[in-house]
Amino acid sequence: MIAFIIAFRHPDSTKNYGHVVQLLNATLQSLANQTNENYRVYIGCNVEPKLEIDDPKVRICTIDCPIPSSRKEVLLDKGVKRSLAIQTANDEITPDYFFLLDADDLVSNDCVDYLHQQDWANSPGGYWLERGFLLDMFNRKAQEKFGFNRYCGSSLILSADTLTKKLFSGTSQRTSMSTHAEFIGACDEYVLEQVLGDHIAVRGYMESLGLPLHKILHPLTCWKINTGENESSTKIPFGSRSINNEFLARFSITTIEERQASIFERAVEKLRLVKSWLASISK
Repeated sequence: MIAFIIAFRHPDSTKNYGHVVQLLNATLQSLANQTNENYRVYIGCNVEPKLEIDDPKVRICTIDCPIPSSRKEVLLDKGVKRSLAIQTANDEITPDYFFLLDADDLVSNDCVDYLHQQDWANSPGGYWLERGFLLDMFNRKAQEKFGFNRYCGSSLILSADTLTKKLFSGTSQRTSMSTHAEFIGACDEYVLEQVLGDHIAVRGYMESLGLPLHKILHPLTCWKINTGENESSTKIPFGSRSINNEFLARFSITTIEERQASIFERAVEKLRLVKSWLASISK
């Protein structure tokens, strides 16, 4: 069983809360269209958003977190909300892996099925996504990238058992927590901040536990940039693959139409993909 773990922002921390909810709805739609239904979704948030999707596989977990005012607080806010989602998932199901998913990214419709085809016994720590797409919906541009985990947080599938044990310790493993202060006081701060709040250090952390993550090359997610709400200012430089009906259906995109990229654009996109591959194998 895969449990997708999402942290959702405080309404007052956004420029346009309605737009942020729309982005979340698109993420959930991409999950609703999975070809394999052996998954659940847990969303940690301040206020339950009004969703377009009424799906019993989606569970909203509310917690009163203060609005973060620094980078560290942003990471801890995300970590606490994901911790509540993880606690709830563990209470309700027995997940094998937690897929840490951002609330504005898209998942391919074969994601859950592909993950269930992997040899889980030989990857007790989990996986990272080495390959994925950058997607600019506004300009209808997409680029495929190697080294995807360095760009995007929606690229980690971690052992539920290991993450739970490292996150919660002592009484926190047996006590149901419900407040921001309880999670901050009882959970491992490094796991809250650097594993659940960020993604850069996670592969090294899992390796230090003797549970190195295994690489997945099949592109399973789209990192949506230029949404107006991204923390990152990443832009897609010149070069794009064509946005065809197959791509739109695969990622459950219904708000834009096809776009045929020019031969030159497609060639540049392929060149950038090769460059990203060379960069990834040199690290």
